[in-house]
Amino acid sequence: MNVSLKTILAIGFLLLSGVMLFGRLGQYALWDDESMTALGATGVLGTGDTTAVHGGNVAAYREGLLLKNLHDRSTPPLATYLAAVSLGVSESHSGFAARLPFALIGLALMGVAVVLVGRIAHSSAESFIWYIAILGNVSLILFLRQCRYYAPAILLSVLIAYLYLRWRRNVWGLVLIALLASLLFAANYMNCVALLVCIGLDYLIWKRRNDPLSPWQISIFAGLIGLPCLLVASVWNPLATKFGSYTHANSFWDRLTLVWWNLRDMNEAGFLIAGLLLLALYLAIFKKDHWMARGLTMIIAYVAVISLVSPQLVHGAVQADIRYLAPLIPFCIALGASAFNTQFRSRRTLALVFALPVFWTNLLNGTCLPPQEVRSIPFEYFGELLSPPPEPYTSTAKWVNQYVPKGSTVWVLPDYAAYPLMFHAPNAIYAWQLRPDQKKEEQFKDLPDIHFQGLITPDYIVVFGPAVLQIRPMIENWSMKGVSYEEVYRINVFWKDLYRPELFWRTFKPISNYDVDTEAIYIFKKQE
Repeated sequence: MNVSLKTILAIGFLLLSGVMLFGRLGQYALWDDESMTALGATGVLGTGDTTAVHGGNVAAYREGLLLKNLHDRSTPPLATYLAAVSLGVSESHSGFAARLPFALIGLALMGVAVVLVGRIAHSSAESFIWYIAILGNVSLILFLRQCRYYAPAILLSVLIAYLYLRWRRNVWGLVLIALLASLLFAANYMNCVALLVCIGLDYLIWKRRNDPLSPWQISIFAGLIGLPCLLVASVWNPLATKFGSYTHANSFWDRLTLVWWNLRDMNEAGFLIAGLLLLALYLAIFKKDHWMARGLTMIIAYVAVISLVSPQLVHGAVQADIRYLAPLIPFCIALGASAFNTQFRSRRTLALVFALPVFWTNLLNGTCLPPQEVRSIPFEYFGELLSPPPEPYTSTAKWVNQYVPKGSTVWVLPDYAAYPLMFHAPNAIYAWQLRPDQKKEEQFKDLPDIHFQGLITPDYIVVFGPAVLQIRPMIENWSMKGVSYEEVYRINVFWKDLYRPELFWRTFKPISNYDVDTEAIYIFKKQE
């Protein structure tokens, strides 16, 4: 049986993407956002709902910002229920089980990519370039591996966009798009709104000329999206929690700042390649390439919508929360690869020579300029898979599980570091997540005093990194009042969780030159 070169390339692409998606999937502990999804999933397994109460613990992220009646009523539920299925089936309280459904969705996305490349690539060489472009985007791989909404939001966005572009007045196609959009809404509200705005803009500018919607089709589409979304929002509605007022501090100028930050940091984190974006702009303006124009319009519109509705506060920040833009990564890859293939269509040998430097290094991102260096993120990632660096939560959770008696109370600093421990070392009670005045709030009034800062001193204090500089004087002050703490253990691992999916917050190699007195993990125990 003869196997075509395109088939061999597709099989190789799927195998390599599988290694990148599943390699050491459970190596690192869940970081704080991931652990919030996993804790919600354990709540679903226990009660069927996204409760914040887990035995003696309460997952009160940012002083209960997401909570209403001790349930997470701000976070769209799809990712939580996906993680619950995996944790329930595996009966394993592990990072691997929590991340598994999302990595599987990522592999499904790679299968979709094979189908799409098979339809649009005119030759084996062009297929190879597409696969090089996709696998060279480590940001996409990393986001697909997280126990968060990213993987379903990315896959659903790609499917919706593809079905929209192929839609030809078929009512059932419209129904399918609406149903997938409803699932996207359940994954992430912002991503759903941004994609629908982009589709609406594209329809008005381009698609309406050839495939106009009738009024009854518009009604069907709106109804099929609106009803499920209203049902989801009737339960998980961030506007009904404190989270709803969280973004109001941003001014109009702050939102414009976010637009710039998002574009800048998407390039820095490898979401897009700035050089290819400029090439696409050149092709759109001077070569009248309408696909380049449509792609650029979508990316700019999507970034603008996310910047408008993003919960990120500009004050005190220096980088954008680009995780809200993760569903744009495949579209940025598609635009860049299409621009590259268009420019080198008659020079395939030259295209193959330049493909790896363009898609597997930071040469065209501009991030190789001094004081930075030329990097190949895919090769750095493969190096990490072969020899992963240590991270702070696994060793700390192991110590807590081994040495902290069940039911003992632990105060964790910084506060967000409590949630990975709450998932991986659940027998301790994690203290002081709420302010003392919150004891008066209806949903918190019956909680034990240990959850409120300062009412009862905890048995242990776990401090990650420089926060220890504030804790040591505090401990000295307490000792004068008869409450004594002693440092009983120090975990000599760099304190920060540098394995998040954003490349500017990630390291692929161990951090070794840190100050063990201020940048390790410190455990204090109350003395009787």
